[in-house]
Amino acid sequence: MSTKRSSLLYFPTLLLPFLDHVEQVSESTTPDHDHPPPEHQQQLSRMDPPSQAPNGNPSVPASAPLPPPAQGARRHSVAMSVTSATSPSSADSATPDPTGTGGLSQKEIDLQRKRARDRKAQQAMRDRNKWTIHNLTEQVAFLNHAVEEKSRHLAMLQARLAALESENTQLRTQNAALQLSLMGREDEADAAAAAAALPPGATRAITAPRPGQAVAPTTLHPWEILPKDTPPTCLADEILQSFIVSVRTKGFIASKPAHERAAAYSRKPRLCSLMDPRRRTEDVISNVVADIVRSYPEIETLPRQVAVFWNMALLLKWMVLLDRESWEQMPPWLRPVASQRAIPHAAWIDRIPWPKAREYLVMHPEITLDDWAALYSSSFNVSWPYDQSHVVIAMTNPNEPGVTEYTINPVYEEHLRQMHNWTVGDSFRKRFPEISKLIDEDREA
Repeated sequence: MSTKRSSLLYFPTLLLPFLDHVEQVSESTTPDHDHPPPEHQQQLSRMDPPSQAPNGNPSVPASAPLPPPAQGARRHSVAMSVTSATSPSSADSATPDPTGTGGLSQKEIDLQRKRARDRKAQQAMRDRNKWTIHNLTEQVAFLNHAVEEKSRHLAMLQARLAALESENTQLRTQNAALQLSLMGREDEADAAAAAAALPPGATRAITAPRPGQAVAPTTLHPWEILPKDTPPTCLADEILQSFIVSVRTKGFIASKPAHERAAAYSRKPRLCSLMDPRRRTEDVISNVVADIVRSYPEIETLPRQVAVFWNMALLLKWMVLLDRESWEQMPPWLRPVASQRAIPHAAWIDRIPWPKAREYLVMHPEITLDDWAALYSSSFNVSWPYDQSHVVIAMTNPNEPGVTEYTINPVYEEHLRQMHNWTVGDSFRKRFPEISKLIDEDREA
């Protein structure tokens, strides 16, 4: 087939000389129609005149000879016809392919079929990917909406839970204050009746000074003189003052032996009620103080909570017992100064750790608890440089399996006894610059 096509390609070139020869012969044998010989002129004159065209011009006969330019065009037309007739494309189009493959080999046909199958497969894959992406996008949007709904619902539940916990803490504190107040009134009546039955000279030896009661400092030891507190100005003061009155008047604790008092109140604060609000210990002082500490949300870290708990528990124990042992257990800087014993003041001032700051507050009653509490609770620090978990030591109770007992780490307790570790933050210093200066003096003393 390839040999045949190549021969056809060169055929027009070989035919051109032959066409030139035929044209020359044709010109030599063709009569001159423009100048016919004389013998034919008469015959031409006797022929019918040429027919008229519709527009009046004589039409050219169909057999009229072509002028020389037309003969050149005829030659070119014949050459083009021969070339087109002998070209490979005309040969292929003229010769039908019996197999219907267009002259392609089997390998080329298989390649075209494979390409067609690949195009269909790729299109199908694109359609599947597009559908999958659309489906996954809808699923992600639905899940995101569901997560947002769950998050909003969870945030609402957490806020409601926090509100309920705060309300529960306040109710428990108020309940404890009410119970202590009622207990104190009953015990005051019993104590008054019992005191009336005693001899006149024995009353002073048995009873101890009440909170705010003026006592001559010459007849009593320092640990026997309570601070001169005014009536309660806040809920914490009401709870603590009522508790002191109720415990001191109940059963005349001053007349009890030392071992009985030690059994009723532990030598060191018990942290169980602070670490686990559901638990209660035999030490009533620790239970009351733990409830008060938890009522201040500003005191959020464990070192600060334990520090306030330890400070308040030691002070409250001394106010209840008024003995030398509880007095000596307090750090020197926590013991009341002279102005606290002589000048009436709010009870919350007694729990401030810095002596000069307490004296300043006693002399400036215009500074109220509302001005002091929130700022002090959020800014004071005990400068504990170690891990927070090292503040407390947890031990398993051998008498009660599964029950964990908590105690203050002795290292941390000694850390708390150092006055220079108690400090305040910048927000407190900006609000109370004079008191901050006194605090620094106490820390450097």
